[in-house]
Amino acid sequence: MEQYPLIKVFEGNDKLIYSMAYAYPDKVTQYAQKFTGNGLIEFVEMDFEEYTTLLTETKSIPLTMENYQTIRNKIFDVAETIADKHRYVYFFLVGLLNNILKEPIYAKDEFEAALLRPLTTCIEELEHILELQEVCTKAVITCLDKESHSDKEMSQRLCEFVSEYPGFAEATVKIKYELLPKKNGKVDMDTLKDIHDWNLRETDEFLEIMHQDGGGVSLMPYYLFEYLDEILYFEFTEMLKNAQFIKRCKLCSRYFVLTDKRKRDFCDRPYKGDRTCKQVGAKLFYDQGLQGNDYLLAFLTEYNKVYSRRYRADGKSPEEFSGKDMSSEEYARWAKLARQARSDYLDGKITGEEMLEKIKME
Repeated sequence: MEQYPLIKVFEGNDKLIYSMAYAYPDKVTQYAQKFTGNGLIEFVEMDFEEYTTLLTETKSIPLTMENYQTIRNKIFDVAETIADKHRYVYFFLVGLLNNILKEPIYAKDEFEAALLRPLTTCIEELEHILELQEVCTKAVITCLDKESHSDKEMSQRLCEFVSEYPGFAEATVKIKYELLPKKNGKVDMDTLKDIHDWNLRETDEFLEIMHQDGGGVSLMPYYLFEYLDEILYFEFTEMLKNAQFIKRCKLCSRYFVLTDKRKRDFCDRPYKGDRTCKQVGAKLFYDQGLQGNDYLLAFLTEYNKVYSRRYRADGKSPEEFSGKDMSSEEYARWAKLARQARSDYLDGKITGEEMLEKIKME
């Protein structure tokens, strides 16, 4: 029996994947089309500062019946902080929280304890999102960033990561088959959307639309994801399989997926207004000449150097830290300061020297 919410993913052409999200049976709540890996990288680059602050506040509230509704509301407030940041992370998280809280309670004795227990589980799942981001960040930097740890072969880096996080490789990816409209060897997504949007149920109507425009019908495979861990693992392994790598944007310093073999230095994220880093970056580097180029390259060098300090601290307790190891909290604070310094430099508020001075670590 399928677990809702769920997402069905269909392979398209040109490395595109198409997804259909179901909050409950027979109703598609959202469609998406993107390159493989974009969802994983956007998750890695998500800012969880507000999320973490609210979660800490929620955990500080005594778990009593008097506070039941307050804690329950706070749990969803935490989730709501990522509503506009990542579609399928938010989709799976809210669905899971709802599933936990709607489980029937059969306990005759200690009813209050049985009612409060799901709140604890919800808080643990909220914490799991942060842990999952840590693991995914380690995965993409270790295995998919060609400029990081370039002294080791990809196979060696992958083995090291899996040996450190064996649970990540144990995620289940389900492949199912369904009678679906087919075109050029792939699922005809346009026709499939029509079938769902028009809520077609009768066999004659179903077959008529499936054969429109010379298409056909066949048993076609798709991936079924019922939990967030599964779809993140899928994107990671697909990137490995397709030799898709990541790179830091020279303008915003966030990772982006290299979708082809062409040399790219800037991502497609919005930079200012409707303009993207790709649109702004090339002109900015050209206008500033070698001097501006050198400052931004120096910024990226320092950024990667500081992350390596965070990377070395992975898996260590605070007592085991060496002088240059950095905790995730320290790194998050530094990264926020560094991004603001870079933004101020690009806006002409500070000089290149001042930017580098602001981000320099002892």
